[in-house]
Amino acid sequence: MAVPVLPSSKFGVAICGAGIGGLILAITIGKYDPSIPIDLYEAHDSIETAGVGITVWKQTHDVMVDLGLFDEFKQILTYDPERSRGPGVRRGDIREGGYLWYRRAHRYGPSPMHRQQMIAILERHLPASCTVHPKKQLVSYVESEQEDAHSTLPIRLEFADGTTATTDVLIGADGIRSAVRKTMFEAASIDEGNEEMNLKQYVDATFTGMTVYRSLISAEILRKEHPDNISLKEMTVSLITYPVAQGTLINVAAMVCDPSLTGTHYKGRWVSDATRDEVVKSFDHFEPDARAVVKLCEKPSKWALHVVKPLPFCVRNRVALIGDACHAMTPHFGAGAVQAIDDAFILGRLLAHPLTSLSRARAALSIYEETRFPFARSVASFSLSTGRMHTFLEPGYYDGTRDGPGDDLDDRGIGACEREGMEKMKEEILKRWDVVDDSPSAPQLWHEVESKLQALFD
Repeated sequence: MAVPVLPSSKFGVAICGAGIGGLILAITIGKYDPSIPIDLYEAHDSIETAGVGITVWKQTHDVMVDLGLFDEFKQILTYDPERSRGPGVRRGDIREGGYLWYRRAHRYGPSPMHRQQMIAILERHLPASCTVHPKKQLVSYVESEQEDAHSTLPIRLEFADGTTATTDVLIGADGIRSAVRKTMFEAASIDEGNEEMNLKQYVDATFTGMTVYRSLISAEILRKEHPDNISLKEMTVSLITYPVAQGTLINVAAMVCDPSLTGTHYKGRWVSDATRDEVVKSFDHFEPDARAVVKLCEKPSKWALHVVKPLPFCVRNRVALIGDACHAMTPHFGAGAVQAIDDAFILGRLLAHPLTSLSRARAALSIYEETRFPFARSVASFSLSTGRMHTFLEPGYYDGTRDGPGDDLDDRGIGACEREGMEKMKEEILKRWDVVDDSPSAPQLWHEVESKLQALFD
């Protein structure tokens, strides 16, 4: 049984995955060309999201303003991003007490929000031109055997329930286990000239060796039991904590790492239930404020962090990948959702542009890849490396060994070796933040992107 596709004077777009990226893409297309029919396929029976907290940066703010969403988003922000002083990054793995390592002063934000609240706002703003199809898990897609640079034949989508649909343009916003990415690279691996490239290595995500325990704790209870706890006041990255839900809850992400498991096949479920005792034991060597936080994690979950290997491309014919499907990253830069949002905005503007027809869709997707993919891929690399620095596991940098009592220690108990090692890592991390902070937002980048499209077709 085929799912019908609405007629269109331009072309139809199918989006697989109703996460943040998929929703922003549908909203952007709907705003700039309401005549384009959009089919949004979601594997679950409703639109929902994994994870809890999400942080808003300047780039996110600009997209939300452009799409007319920011007034609603202001209502769910934990605090004013114009006044946020940036997260305090602490060395917390010292039982008797850690110390502030560095603070990154950002031009804007970050301000956390509850991820499900964000999804609810986006869902309310889906355009009338968008049809949501729940319980539609894509298995694969099939292009015409005659597919070439001039082909406009439809793409067939195949779902787990045995149904099929067709579309003109397919966008994979289906996350780290993307079926669109899998099909894309399996098909590309047999293209003429690609036989020696081992493109199938990009089909599956790889385990980072990092595991994160996630939980929400009551800010009221933490304040009652530990009124001066640093997690009540600001974002911290000794273990990652920050307030969400207008400050009523504290989002906790407590990370452990085993570098010997990096790149191995993870045995077990990527997301599973954990116990409070398991988390408490893992962080017994941390400072008192951190131990107080993890003791309040009543129903933690355990996430095995996977990433996508740096892909050689994210567009093939009239199929493109966005967000985690093409550059899934660790949470250390708080930038995974930001990059997905920027992907979606630029791609949506290109598809909705008056110059983009079905016969030109392939060229529009290539411009998206050229202007968005390299930067997003570099942010993913920054995030992974920074996470290893935070856990003292990045090759060539300080390994976390503390100076002994006989060394020249300052009044905080920090010796020269530790001080120099931490300073070197801080300088490198702050350089990376400069790159990310100074990057243009997607609305700012759009003028450059549009000029590329106009140069091709005006």
